[in-house]
Amino acid sequence: MRKNSRIITLAVAAAVMMAVTACGSKDKTETTASTEATTEAVTTTGAETTASEAESTEEEDQAEEEEMDEAAEETTASAAGEIGSDGVFKAANGKFEIKVPAGWTIDEGSDDEYVTFLSASGDDMLEIMTISGSSADSIREIYPDTAEEYKNMVSRGDDMEILSYDVMTKDDGSQTFQYSMKYTNPNDGIHYLAESGSYDAAKQTYSCATGTVMSTDEAVSKQVEEAVKSFKIK
Repeated sequence: MRKNSRIITLAVAAAVMMAVTACGSKDKTETTASTEATTEAVTTTGAETTASEAESTEEEDQAEEEEMDEAAEETTASAAGEIGSDGVFKAANGKFEIKVPAGWTIDEGSDDEYVTFLSASGDDMLEIMTISGSSADSIREIYPDTAEEYKNMVSRGDDMEILSYDVMTKDDGSQTFQYSMKYTNPNDGIHYLAESGSYDAAKQTYSCATGTVMSTDEAVSKQVEEAVKSFKIK
């Protein structure tokens, strides 16, 4: 009887130990799983937050850059002047106006000396200069009376051909001029150039519109020539 009682006691003790051990193992597993889940959640949240912050920062930088570009364009346009709905550009300082080819935009400019326009392709340019004072005498080009004389005194590349030439010179040295030419540059091919303007010796003012065409489309050349011919000094 005592032996059976001891066996029963040992069995009960063993059962209690097994129960305790099982509970401990379960608690440990649950704790480990819970810790891993929490760590994963924190890591995922941190990654999502970092990605979100990076995306937000990138969007803010892009928006800020676009605003700066727009402001720069607006400043350039307002400083130089505006292209009207009729395609005529009127200088903000009131010194000149010119009919700009359709689709061309203001590239850069100031309200005192210059403004440039670019074609949609960016290959062709129209440049306006209005210089006053002693610098007008040094920067201006002096044109001879005939196209042949001009061709002999300048070199703008190979196969230079004067297409039109009209120069009038007054006794005091004042001039009005309009000409166009075509030539080949070894580095970048055929150029078409048209220029129109005037020099007033008494007022020491030099005003010039120059169009340079890289496009091979003859229609563009005609547009540029028409543009420089429309150049008017106020």
